[in-house]
Amino acid sequence: MRPTDGRRAALLRSLGRTGTARLTDLAHELDVSIATVRRDVGVLGRQDRLIRRHGSVELSVTGSSTHRVGRNGLAPAIGMMHSENRYLGLIAQAARRDAERRDHRFLTERVESAAQAHAAARRLIADGCVGIIYAPQWRSDAEMRDPTPWLLEMEVPVMLGGRDVGPDHPLFVLDSVIADHAYGFRKALDHLQQLGHIRIMASFHEESPPGRLLRREYFEQLAQRGLPQVAEPLVTPETLDSLAVERMVQGIVYARATAIVVHTDIFAQQLVPALRSAGVQVPHDVSVIAYDDIVTPEVDLALTSISPPKHPLGVEAVALLLRRHRLSRAGLSPPPVAHVRLLPELIIRTSTGGAPD
Repeated sequence: MRPTDGRRAALLRSLGRTGTARLTDLAHELDVSIATVRRDVGVLGRQDRLIRRHGSVELSVTGSSTHRVGRNGLAPAIGMMHSENRYLGLIAQAARRDAERRDHRFLTERVESAAQAHAAARRLIADGCVGIIYAPQWRSDAEMRDPTPWLLEMEVPVMLGGRDVGPDHPLFVLDSVIADHAYGFRKALDHLQQLGHIRIMASFHEESPPGRLLRREYFEQLAQRGLPQVAEPLVTPETLDSLAVERMVQGIVYARATAIVVHTDIFAQQLVPALRSAGVQVPHDVSVIAYDDIVTPEVDLALTSISPPKHPLGVEAVALLLRRHRLSRAGLSPPPVAHVRLLPELIIRTSTGGAPD
């Protein structure tokens, strides 16, 4: 290798670690003059391997000039496969805005099974996607354990968005961005305990990974905090069901619970008027905390909510995906696998109050 080629390869490796760098810093790191760095940057820029900014450079997202546009002369695209789900839909909206801000198209495919996802991934790649975000529903633990080995064999980077797997799962080697749902649930219990609540119930939507995780977390937290289990956790139905709401009200009254955490907020919004109709006042008799923070708060009683990050999750997913794509196009070593966990917030509104005497 010629010294010039070795120096330029070192320059690209440096950018591979940071994504961007000032020319003066590169000159210092490579122990060459600023004029030499400018010449190298000029050559690599004409090869479309990096982009020159004011006093700095960054790796080109699109790689070589043959990848500046996708198929049919279109800009490169980012794809997302996700199931019909409000939470995942909001992540997709945020990812779309960020991809388009970066001059990429954003293509989505609705998928409800691994077989649908396999076919959708092929369509997305054929449409010019340089990477794919996969956000399945995984309605059961058995479905989540499906190894889907084809995801590891795609010719473009694939990452998990809004979904998590353990180290024993084959997809653990993929990048992922998730909300730390367990942390959000613990914040809710902290808030209720600070208000004096001891008899705390919960309801979980069990046809989603967060719901099943939260159910397990509920039992663990009761034990750790020395709280009584006043009843079995309730099951939030997939669709609004007046009978299920009535059963939940009966369960709360029978267990003499003073607080309940409801996954999700659509169901919690139906629960509050049902409690009122049964003579149970919120928050005087029972405090209610919702999960997701997606529905518009009511005027007279806004739900205290665990609010997992939706917009930041979509933005972070795009950034991780393009980072892996960018390094691949530059011919550099892939970055370490990243598992990013974003912390939910607890938004305190008027549906929680002190525990009744």
